[in-house]
Amino acid sequence: MKGDMYWARSSDPAIVDKAECGGAVTSLLKFALESKQVDAVLTVKARDGNRYDGIPVLIDDPEELMATAGALHCVSANIARCLKVFLDGAFDLKVGVACKPCDAKAIIELVKRNQINPENVLLIGLNCTGTIRPVTAQRMMEEEFGVDPFDVVGEDIEDGKLKIRLRDGSEKEKDLAELEAKGLGRRENCRRCDLNIPTMADIACGKWGAEDKQATFIEVCSERGANFIDGAIQGGQIKTEQPSAEALQSRRAKDREATELARQWQEKDFGELQAMGVEERFEYWFGPSGQ
Repeated sequence: MKGDMYWARSSDPAIVDKAECGGAVTSLLKFALESKQVDAVLTVKARDGNRYDGIPVLIDDPEELMATAGALHCVSANIARCLKVFLDGAFDLKVGVACKPCDAKAIIELVKRNQINPENVLLIGLNCTGTIRPVTAQRMMEEEFGVDPFDVVGEDIEDGKLKIRLRDGSEKEKDLAELEAKGLGRRENCRRCDLNIPTMADIACGKWGAEDKQATFIEVCSERGANFIDGAIQGGQIKTEQPSAEALQSRRAKDREATELARQWQEKDFGELQAMGVEERFEYWFGPSGQ
């Protein structure tokens, strides 16, 4: 039911080996297609294996989903716009969408404007604390980490650090605040975003609260999401456990930390603007100074 939380892993060893955090998201996307709950899945994959060139893909063959397994932090796809373009007014096409919080919010705005039929969109939300521009990421790998950008096979933001994993299995990390003080790190809007867990989606998936389990932490955010997860569990696509009280506390703590950092960036970038009255802000954005 809505509000339920799980530790989840894929039941497919091949997916577990290729994906991250137990492969639950990849298995859920596959289940959505195989069970005919959706006609296609919209997600992102690396073009020709280049993790700095992520492209949106609309997939209707479950076997093709393996190419999308794993997280990509250095991409620029606008998922909401892609969904609208792919649908092109086709209100009868059912689509499962792997989406960050900002993507989910934008899709909901399109629904409000009657450009997308909400009954035909299954939102599988992905926790996010920010993405990195591809060019910025490659420069940062060379100048700050001292590595070939194409030797990097994974990135993560955790405990105030940007961590990378290399092909040889070694890892490196840098202080995120120091990187961003140099104009590197995350996109500016991502730094200021204080919404990390996409609870407006049908389910919200992430690693917070599941790091030690090599699993995905899933929060059920709608009745549709509850029915979807129940079907995946009963069908054997994912294995689940109830998260511990410590895991719930850890997840909340990490969310608070990320939110506080975002609000510090908001104050730094827009503190003066936030102190203005409504008319002053209107003039700032729409008057000569905002043009």
